[in-house]
Amino acid sequence: MTPSAHPDELSQSLRLLYPLNTTLSAKVRAGSASLTDAATSSEQIRFFQQQRAQRSYIKIAQYIERTHGPVEIVVVDALEMDQASRDFLDVAVRVCGWSVQMKVDTLNRAAVVPVEEEERALLALLGEPSLTENAARLASLAFDYVNSGDAWTALALGQRLQEVDQSPRVWNLLALASAMMDATIQAEFYYDRWSDAGEPLDAVRALYGKAMLYARHHPAGLRSLERSEALLNQAYAIIQDLMPDNREDDNVVFDEVFNRNGLALILFRQGNVDEAVRLLRWGIDKLTLTGEKVAIHRSVLIYNLAQCHKQSGDLAAAISTYAELLDVDPHMPEYHLEAAKCLAAAGDFAKALDACRTALELDQTLASAWGLTGVYEGELGRHNEAAAAHARAASLAPRTHAHTTDLVYSLVLAGRVDEAAQHSDGWIGGDLAQSEAERRASLAAEILIRQGRFADALEPLETGLALFPESEVLTANREAILSYSA
Repeated sequence: MTPSAHPDELSQSLRLLYPLNTTLSAKVRAGSASLTDAATSSEQIRFFQQQRAQRSYIKIAQYIERTHGPVEIVVVDALEMDQASRDFLDVAVRVCGWSVQMKVDTLNRAAVVPVEEEERALLALLGEPSLTENAARLASLAFDYVNSGDAWTALALGQRLQEVDQSPRVWNLLALASAMMDATIQAEFYYDRWSDAGEPLDAVRALYGKAMLYARHHPAGLRSLERSEALLNQAYAIIQDLMPDNREDDNVVFDEVFNRNGLALILFRQGNVDEAVRLLRWGIDKLTLTGEKVAIHRSVLIYNLAQCHKQSGDLAAAISTYAELLDVDPHMPEYHLEAAKCLAAAGDFAKALDACRTALELDQTLASAWGLTGVYEGELGRHNEAAAAHARAASLAPRTHAHTTDLVYSLVLAGRVDEAAQHSDGWIGGDLAQSEAERRASLAAEILIRQGRFADALEPLETGLALFPESEVLTANREAILSYSA
């Protein structure tokens, strides 16, 4: 597959591999893409990496296996392999059934991957004196990698650039790429450098990014809503000090609105949903008055507004707001899933299922969509269909334990107890969260009881209690079986 020779349905996925190919990028943006996927690097406000990358890997690997049959690869010089390639092959093996061997030795007759013309041109710019002379061009190309979801390459380019260019654009690049790779402490360092190095709006944007680290992205022990709010207010004060004419500029309006959107998140987390709703409605109205390139970003605020309505229990308003959101951006599968959750919470499982199916029409590799499909099929009493959906979710995300647990539960409800037992043998391990261990141990015990193996039913409960001895759920189930046996 190349940027010019591939099935149309793989164009979006291939952008991750060929982010510099302008023809491919234009093809994706001209197609049925979400506002996020259609955004250029200069317009982008959402940044995906791991989950989006994994779904692209699945689509590519499945197509190759489906087209060419079983795939067997031997990788030599394996210690030299980059992390992104390791991640791709990991997905290809676990999800798509490829056979991959890793060898550390060198083989002279190993296949050599051709380097695209755009990449050759980029590599030529990385040596001195070209690096210094073309720093701005290199930074622009690095943001194309960010735009496609390839933070690995963007970070590598940024680290090379910082040797000769300590400008706000480079600190911005390094902060974004680090955050995309969950290197949040490193990202905070670069946000600080960005804030100190540029104009007032650089500080506004850097402080916003840093605030989101404290609100959402830092490890749990480092998060602080209070710190996040203080950073947002510090940035907002800078905006308020701008000249009135400058504040009417669309880009400044965008920064002001998204700063208050960040504050709405803080208020939402603190339980002050009404004030969060007020800020979001103000922001949506404010963005609607800007030019189209800025106005399209109101979809983010509409999504947040729907979440606020859901949190406050106003499901009718939440459902109506999601309908508004899908009118603005119908090609974002995650939006359909969030609408499905509201519909299900309102008791309309048939419409919730329809929303999940729409999400899957947009992206068949979305494990969470298959998982929710299974849940709502089960709510409608179609347990065989639920099992099939959960099995698909488990195949796409084998490391997400809940999918397999849901599969077994659906098989039990469908009366396929012996089949359920094949999945539940030895499935209680130390890598499970307590809630998942409790579900699995209880399900395994139920399966054994349904099979008439009462003497064995205590074993999975004891295994779970060995991991979580304070579990009230497992203790109660253990006592129930002992009482029944007595």
